[in-house]
Amino acid sequence: MEDMMSQLTVVREFITNEFAPDISPADLPEDLDLIESGIIDSLGVLRLVAFLEDELSVAIAPEELDVDLYKSLNSIGSLLSAKS
Repeated sequence: MEDMMSQLTVVREFITNEFAPDISPADLPEDLDLIESGIIDSLGVLRLVAFLEDELSVAIAPEELDVDLYKSLNSIGSLLSAKS
């Protein structure tokens, strides 16, 4: 669980650094819809997936390229939790 929380912290920092530099990582709500809010678009989702694979060594299967799996920190956390 702690490892997943640590991963989610790294993901939160990645998202704010790459897509929302005006938002502090601590101020990014876990339930905010990143797609609907315009923080991440479809290309951003692909960049996020590449980050998860490269930096966190999380293997993402082709069927897991569904945008809904990356729409919020909560959904990303669920994905990471399912993989741990």
